[in-house]
Amino acid sequence: MENFGEASRALNMVWALNGVPAEAELLALASAGGIVVRRRCFDASELLAVSAVVPGTHVLISAQLARMSREIMSTLQAQVASVAVIAFSDAEESRAETWNADRIFRGDHPEFDLVAKLKQEHSSSPVWPPPPQTSLGQVCAIWGPIGSHGRTTFAIGLAEALADLGERVLLIDADTSAPSVALTLGIEEDVSGIVVATRYAEQNALDSRSLANCARVISPNFWVMTGLASPQRWPEVRAGSFCKIIERAREHFDQIVIDVGAALDDVEGEDRIELAPTLVPRRHLVTRSVLENADQVYLVTRADALGAQRLAHTYSDHGSVFAGARKSVVVNSVHKTQVREVQRQFVDLCGALDPELNVVFLPQDSDAPGMVKNARTLGEQNARAPLAKAIRECADTRLRGRAHVDRVTDLSPFVKFLSIFRGHAYAPAGGNG
Repeated sequence: MENFGEASRALNMVWALNGVPAEAELLALASAGGIVVRRRCFDASELLAVSAVVPGTHVLISAQLARMSREIMSTLQAQVASVAVIAFSDAEESRAETWNADRIFRGDHPEFDLVAKLKQEHSSSPVWPPPPQTSLGQVCAIWGPIGSHGRTTFAIGLAEALADLGERVLLIDADTSAPSVALTLGIEEDVSGIVVATRYAEQNALDSRSLANCARVISPNFWVMTGLASPQRWPEVRAGSFCKIIERAREHFDQIVIDVGAALDDVEGEDRIELAPTLVPRRHLVTRSVLENADQVYLVTRADALGAQRLAHTYSDHGSVFAGARKSVVVNSVHKTQVREVQRQFVDLCGALDPELNVVFLPQDSDAPGMVKNARTLGEQNARAPLAKAIRECADTRLRGRAHVDRVTDLSPFVKFLSIFRGHAYAPAGGNG
């Protein structure tokens, strides 16, 4: 198996310094300093093509580079590990700023040391994690009944908390109906990580480098694979290929947190695809495949009677799909005035559904909406907020294998009341939250 961690210790680069008079001198300095320039490109078009073939590399470009633009810079930043621009005047620095460049070096400053600067940038940027030495990573599926808001918020919070505890975490947005991880985190890119990874998998080319090309780093231990740019593109993500993504991710991460859509059943004819029945793609088959391969399933539900009713229906109908996984019910947005009543009702309900179900209660928190507004994680928004603390405790419980809630098996009047809804259909679908 390729060890990408060892390969990343050598600073291999692609340069595009056409038009820089001192290029030969800079190349000599780089070579003497242990920097290997694998490829030199003439213009932005050639650089873009090379970066697509050699993902995960480090790029240095000139502010004079022909055909360079903000759009090309955005694509490069999504493809490679880092992009730096070297400028030799105020005018060139201003031009680089119009490209929205993250790193701009001033080569005309007397104290400028290119080798030291590049090595400093390389050492400070997170590298792709090597395969775990002891065992394969664990898969956590974040699921729940239709209309249960907060799945994405919980998925991001759990991934961040696990990373803060020292785990190497990959968060994947696999919701084929309402993908929202990229929007919540403020990740602006036209390329869908999950679509690119699926294409690699279909071609049997999903190695560590190609997987690295499909993920975005949030913090040293926290990576994100973005979901579909548009829900209409769901046929591009097939369940078989996605299972290959999970298998490869297990080799490189301790925890793979997957945010999936609520629905599991495809309605005949809703896809309007004229194919033989065995060839028709199923929109929600990815969700089923994730649940079947999960080591832990978190069922996020609303903290009211409707949430309890949907939880009872959903678990009764589909609990067998993930029977071998550890299971936790996450009761979301519990108001402080209703804590005791909600706890009693859901502990009774979950005990009646399955004695193996653990229950986690997340408090209602005004900081949660600020995640999307400010494009921040819960920890960045307010690490001391009640919701962030509750999810952090949930992550700690996962790693330690503890259960915080006693199971109650006697049917409460609330559970008996729910039985009258057994014959009714679900309410219309809600957002992913």
